[in-house]
Amino acid sequence: MRNFYIIKVLESVQWQISGENAAATILEMHPNTLRSRMNKLGIRRAITAFKLT
Repeated sequence: MRNFYIIKVLESVQWQISGENAAATILEMHPNTLRSRMNKLGIRRAITAFKLT
C-alpha cells in the first residue's frame, strides 16, 4: 500500500486512526497494524502552529 494513499485517508478522517469511520477501518486493517505501517514508512502528522490573539 502506498504511503500517499495512507496519508490521503488519514487527512480525510482528520488523522483519526481507530474507531468507527477512521483510517484503519477504511483501509481494512487493525489500528496497531496501521500505526506500525505509518512508523515503518515514516508517516507523521505535521504539527500546526496557531496564532493566539
